[in-house]
Amino acid sequence: MKRVKAAAVLIVIIILLSVGSLFILSHLNRDFKGRLYEIRSAYESGDTAKAQSLADELEAQWHSYEKKVTMLVHDDELKEIALSVSKISPFIADDSDEVTAEIDSACNQIDRLYEEEFPHLHNIL
Repeated sequence: MKRVKAAAVLIVIIILLSVGSLFILSHLNRDFKGRLYEIRSAYESGDTAKAQSLADELEAQWHSYEKKVTMLVHDDELKEIALSVSKISPFIADDSDEVTAEIDSACNQIDRLYEEEFPHLHNIL
């Protein structure tokens, strides 16, 4: 009977940690995507100086985001997002049309990251 109780406690702890990690990932993703949308709106309104400063701040925020999210997901999944984030600032400096596409790409990758971590039946099996 003691083993059953211990196993039940371990299962509850695992479930709580899993749900907690999903909430943390959701919160971090929401904040990061908010920054991306700020850059996009500044760039589309023609304020490239503000967009450039926000993009520089985004790169600094990325390092903090990456450290926290690496505890929850595999590093390989973050490399594509890091590549997209690193392209945003140079595209703004060159006044390239690729800025919005790269921001959309980063947002889609962040959404996909959360969807891959969310426990669906096809993820578990």
